[in-house]
Amino acid sequence: MGSLQNFIKILYNSRTMNRILQVDFFRGLFLIIITTNHFLSSHNIIHYYTYEFIGWITAAEGFVFLSGFTAGLVYSRKLVEKGAAFISVAAKKRAWTIYKYNIVIFLLLVIILFSHPVMKEYWLHDMREYKLLFQKPFLAFLLHSIFFYQPIYLDILPMYAIYILLLPFVLKYFQRGFQLQILAVSFLLYVIGTFNPVSAHVENLEQVHQVSTGFFNLLSWQFLFIGGLYLGFLTYQNKTYSLLQNKKLFYSSIFICALFFILKNYDYRLNILQFDLDYWVSKENLGPFRLLNFFAMLVVMSNIASRYKEWFTFKPICYLGRYSLEVFAFHILLIVLFKPIKEYTNSFYAVKLDGNFYIYPLTSSILFFVLIPALFLAPVMMNKAYLLIQRSNGRNSAGRY
Repeated sequence: MGSLQNFIKILYNSRTMNRILQVDFFRGLFLIIITTNHFLSSHNIIHYYTYEFIGWITAAEGFVFLSGFTAGLVYSRKLVEKGAAFISVAAKKRAWTIYKYNIVIFLLLVIILFSHPVMKEYWLHDMREYKLLFQKPFLAFLLHSIFFYQPIYLDILPMYAIYILLLPFVLKYFQRGFQLQILAVSFLLYVIGTFNPVSAHVENLEQVHQVSTGFFNLLSWQFLFIGGLYLGFLTYQNKTYSLLQNKKLFYSSIFICALFFILKNYDYRLNILQFDLDYWVSKENLGPFRLLNFFAMLVVMSNIASRYKEWFTFKPICYLGRYSLEVFAFHILLIVLFKPIKEYTNSFYAVKLDGNFYIYPLTSSILFFVLIPALFLAPVMMNKAYLLIQRSNGRNSAGRY
């Protein structure tokens, strides 16, 4: 155990230079929240406070945005120092690395699912998206490898890889002064994706029994990633000071966050709004209210984090954020392995609270004392797998961020 701690300490210290610790902190925090929400039942009282409690926003929005921000910050520097050709190659290598993680996780997941009848019983009957994998595993693998089969938990990494491929083009035109044009195109794509003029084609595609394109609408969610890239680009150029000092923007954002918190937790059930609120706060299509809620919360938290930096530098959480790819990939395996067990442990010593919420002591103990601590093993274990993959194709890493 001591050698593991020393290894983690070495990894942490080697990555500390020239990093914004607050970004690593929030990415690590979001990974813990995502793991929590993916594992717990919706009627678990802990889940109530970690999933959309403060409004129509989740850790997923923050994680995608910060992934774009970190990429924008890192590759803006590389663009200036090494040129457009270098970041084009580097982005392709990074996307290829993410793709390899995606394939390895899929193969390990297949081993887990076929390892015990309990796994098959849960994931085949309770999660219909995995039906193809059990019935035709080879076909499922082929479709997954071309992003046409993305069951639950396996749709984030493909989306991330696609977005990374856009990075060189976007940053190149940011540098040339076409920021507003790029953001306008990105917003237009968001509108197309969110207001569904192309959704019928996607739905028709998914009518084919074997095809599942994933939960997240790529056209909608790219706006968060591109927005993160832009803010990372501005941060590298030291042009975010005026935004952080804008009091009108800050207080307006507080008002919007408070309004959405009230609507989400109180007035929503009263149906005082005479339109389809579910559509406007859709997570799948990143509804306009959800998007506004996120950016308002971003402004508030950015101001707080810039004023009280020491609040957001807790090393263990920063460590998870620093190795977000490894941790996210590893968390998928943990969820697939432990979620069927959760259905069993929920029946022990459950305490009913008001409404439909419960305290599940045994399930909560698994979360806090097994799953979350296990996340800290991900950089070590996945790094070994990554090195094996790199050694197998004889190429060096393009770097990680």
